[in-house]
Amino acid sequence: MAMSSCPKCDRHMFEAKDADRIHGSNFKHTFIQCSKCGAVVGVTDYFNVVAMLEKLAKSLNVPPLA
Repeated sequence: MAMSSCPKCDRHMFEAKDADRIHGSNFKHTFIQCSKCGAVVGVTDYFNVVAMLEKLAKSLNVPPLA
């Protein structure tokens, strides 16, 4: 299996960093970035949408999907 590496410095360690302000966005995001040089390699939603939906479904007594 290939090991993910930073496109800028070739390191193999990454971290999640909250991005409070992105120009043109109304929502928070989380950057996946190189822990050495900070190059951004991905972006995810700030909140875990699946976990939020599961919590909501549970509070409404909706059975989980198979």
